[in-house]
Amino acid sequence: MISYCAIILYGQIAYMFVDMLKEIEMQSGFFRLLVYLSRSGEKQITDIIDETGIPVHQTYKSIRKADSLGLVKSRIDNSKYPARNLISLTEKGEMVSAKVLEIVDILEGKE
Repeated sequence: MISYCAIILYGQIAYMFVDMLKEIEMQSGFFRLLVYLSRSGEKQITDIIDETGIPVHQTYKSIRKADSLGLVKSRIDNSKYPARNLISLTEKGEMVSAKVLEIVDILEGKE
């Protein structure tokens, strides 16, 4: 028979595992965002969501994280109605995404 302590420990491990998976998913979206912007240039958030398949909440979290690290910038384009929020890489973001693309190329066998 499994002890009460073992059940509690199992539950804690399960929660830690779920947290780790969420963090990996977040990082995956973060790096996909950088690669996408590097290949596509300045884009609307809706285009990023539609074209990358990154879930909406994860896209916004990834953009906020990249912005806090100085990797992306946003600007409002008022030339059309309604105004559009456009996201692009900063110079630092370009350098980081170049390194990420090197890794992607190695993993895809495009060395």
